Amino acid sequence: MYLLRDLILKEKILGKTGIKVNVLGFGGIPIQRISEEEAIKVINRCYDLGINFFDTARCYTVSEERVGKALENVRDNVIIATKSLGRTKEDLINDLETSLIDLRTDVIDVFQLHNVSTKESWEEITSQNGALGALYKAHDEGKVRHIGITSHNTSILTEIIKEQIFETVQVPFNYLSTLPAEELLNLCKKLNIGNIIMKPIGGGAFNSASTALKYILREENVDVVIPGMMSIHEVEENVKIAAGSYDLSSEELEIIENDKSELGNQFCRTCDYCQPCPQEINISFALNLATILKRMGYSSRFEELYQDIKSKASTCIECGECEARCPYHLPIRKLLPARIKSFEKNLKD
Repeated sequence: MYLLRDLILKEKILGKTGIKVNVLGFGGIPIQRISEEEAIKVINRCYDLGINFFDTARCYTVSEERVGKALENVRDNVIIATKSLGRTKEDLINDLETSLIDLRTDVIDVFQLHNVSTKESWEEITSQNGALGALYKAHDEGKVRHIGITSHNTSILTEIIKEQIFETVQVPFNYLSTLPAEELLNLCKKLNIGNIIMKPIGGGAFNSASTALKYILREENVDVVIPGMMSIHEVEENVKIAAGSYDLSSEELEIIENDKSELGNQFCRTCDYCQPCPQEINISFALNLATILKRMGYSSRFEELYQDIKSKASTCIECGECEARCPYHLPIRKLLPARIKSFEKNLKD
């Protein structure tokens, strides 16, 4: 019987950065939803099992602080990536200085312009007072080792990287969002730009995390995959998958087809960019009730959370603020009551 500590994660070079990364990295969104103590244990377990790439963002509330505390004593052995939604020089500088403090470091290994998903965002970033100039300056000052960009729009990202400004790109890629495999990843390989894959398991919406992870890892042009992890169990299961064979069984292929049929492209990836809601509705929880029930089981805690969601969802004023923020352009105002109604029906059945 093998021990987890004996598993060896495959290595890749992250494009022109020259950084050696293990193919399984850590995505820092979910640790916002657990206690600081739990988050630090999860991050430490990642490190113990060989994960060396840790991704977070200034906009992930307490995520940077927790990553910083967990990795402070092993800082020289890990790669830390973070992001800024800043579009101006001032906003980016402010974000960077805060990130350096929260991450307890003097330098960010990979600093990324975050969610550049429209032409307007790119034009603002590259304007005279745009964030790109501040990022160049931070690099020259030694506060940033490598510069990157993230986007939820594969087409725009494909055009941007042709300018060969960035050393890394981060993009959603999974078996329901396959556009990156059509051109972007090949172009990254050709231009020697490292790629970081987010949302490999659809924010937890897929029926089998292991199947989804293998689907992405078997893509030879992928450098590092960063599923969000919020429990030691999830860390250990993901490491087992990443260190093993990526062959998909007939049962796993069937799971993929079922997810494609059931979810289509209108599913919540739990990124929480839609928040805050003026009515304090936990939108991602409401849109993922069935998935969360599978994880938690029908306990008194789930019942409490469910009743709270149901009550608050009924107060929706349909302001549309959430839809304007959603990077996947989901019709949240329509989906919210429909998902709750469907969940209730299935619960009774």
